[in-house]
Amino acid sequence: MFMKAKQLVIAGLALAALVACNKEKAVETPLKDGDAYINVKITYSDPVTKGTAANPPFYFGTAEEQAIDNAYFVFYYADGSFCQYVKKEKSELTFNPKGKDKETSENVEELSDAVVVLRDLKSNLYPVYMAVILNSDNNWINTNIKDKSISEATSAVQTAIATVGTNKQVDWSNFMMSSSTFNNGDARTGYYCTKLTPANFQETAEKAVESGNPVEAYVERLAAKVKVEFGTALQDGGKIGSFEIDGNATDLFFRVTGWGLNATTKDSYCFKNINASWTDADLGFSWNDVPNFRSYWAQSTNYGTGDYPKTFNSSDGHYKDDANVTLNYITYNDLKVAINENAYCRENTNTAEYMNKNLSSTATSVLLGAKIVDKDGNAVTLYNYNGKLYTEDHYKAAALNDYEAKNTDKLIYKVTTEGNNTKYTQIGKADLKIEISADGYAHVELIDAAKYCYGAAATIKDNHTPATSEEANKLLNGTEQYKYNTGCSFYRDGMMYYNIPIEHLRESDKTTENYTIQEGDYGVVRNHYYIITITKIKNLGKAVNEPDEVIVPNDDDTKSYYVAAKINVLSWKVVRQTVEL
Repeated sequence: MFMKAKQLVIAGLALAALVACNKEKAVETPLKDGDAYINVKITYSDPVTKGTAANPPFYFGTAEEQAIDNAYFVFYYADGSFCQYVKKEKSELTFNPKGKDKETSENVEELSDAVVVLRDLKSNLYPVYMAVILNSDNNWINTNIKDKSISEATSAVQTAIATVGTNKQVDWSNFMMSSSTFNNGDARTGYYCTKLTPANFQETAEKAVESGNPVEAYVERLAAKVKVEFGTALQDGGKIGSFEIDGNATDLFFRVTGWGLNATTKDSYCFKNINASWTDADLGFSWNDVPNFRSYWAQSTNYGTGDYPKTFNSSDGHYKDDANVTLNYITYNDLKVAINENAYCRENTNTAEYMNKNLSSTATSVLLGAKIVDKDGNAVTLYNYNGKLYTEDHYKAAALNDYEAKNTDKLIYKVTTEGNNTKYTQIGKADLKIEISADGYAHVELIDAAKYCYGAAATIKDNHTPATSEEANKLLNGTEQYKYNTGCSFYRDGMMYYNIPIEHLRESDKTTENYTIQEGDYGVVRNHYYIITITKIKNLGKAVNEPDEVIVPNDDDTKSYYVAAKINVLSWKVVRQTVEL
């Protein structure tokens, strides 16, 4: 959502490199050739909270989120072609913050005043439109904005929308901001430029301030902000419930280890992209907020396109590597954000078509990392095989028993020779090892690369089929790729995660079962604050056995392993989401 409006009073913007005067780009003013002064008031919007719109609906940013190091004022002629830009440093701007890090009903977060001079203008060739970019750099501006028209600037993409520190999702500063985008009814503005009038231009800085005709521009952060908190009845550890393990009722507990944002975009448009033809009926909510100079939906750089894998590596359509997929996916070891701590990402939205294909790898989500522990806090390694929980030896025995019950004529024996005697020993659990598959799964295989055979128990010595260890393992597990008859979910050291797709404006009456996702239900939008409140953890999460393996959740996992949570987005526009896991 949008940042709270900041107001920068700029009495002059140094403009140069004017285009030919024979083009009809001019605004008629009473001024002569030469310098002109403009008084610009920049307002930045508070973040918005959605999912369920919070009350109050906005949230003041922190001091770091509000900080402005520089401002670029970009001017365009009447036909949308580039005029030039002027840069102002922090020392040339005056700031008037209205509040920090708290909920508010106000849309405006900070005001800022400055005076900027436009030099060498021609009396018949004045700019008509202005855009503002904060916390950028000359390199990016000269490459992506300079000499580009309004329509071309709409497609300008930025990877570094903030300065990122050691904890890559938490330590963000120097947040890039740009003119807020909303349907203002004038496509020539790109829906983000402010239109100038002759009264905005003055001959001196003093007159620009005294004229009472400031140009008011609204800006918003490019980042989206997310926080995970616990409901009052929940702490970072507690009882999940009583489970049957090896046939015995056992109480299991959880300990949260951290969280992170998964399926995040790799870049962002500088100026928010919208579809002016969207209707509230299409999206299911009021998306355009003209009185507050902001809108509540967007088209991110991957909107309507992209490659979104179904799983990490345990089935078709799996994750390959960062270069071949559209979004960033993280590992269990990357879940380093603390409860009640804020994390940031770029906006990520998509069409209903893409969201319905595989929501869990398309929508940005919170991965809540946790461990299964006993009552004393010790990690518990478990195997979920055929819907039942086992410790290692009992899992091996159960997998082998299932195979032998279904294959009485293909019982597997180890063949050894002692002198002239051949010995046939039926394999047991001690002959099996745990082999990790992928995506939290594992299966059993034979330990030794020995000689094997298979047949019926009664006639094994006289009537059997020789087999290598590879052939014997195929008897146990089948031959279909990524499918293992002995497969299980392997909670190594109790590691697990819960995947929580972030809701944007998905109303509570839209149930998970038998519901077709609509555009706008899920997604993260710039300058929105998504607050996810976890109220209950009552199920085991998705198993993790390789903490450095990339996590690509699939929709089956999301349905099977869930958290009770509530999301709010804040001015930052606030969105609240409540989740039960």
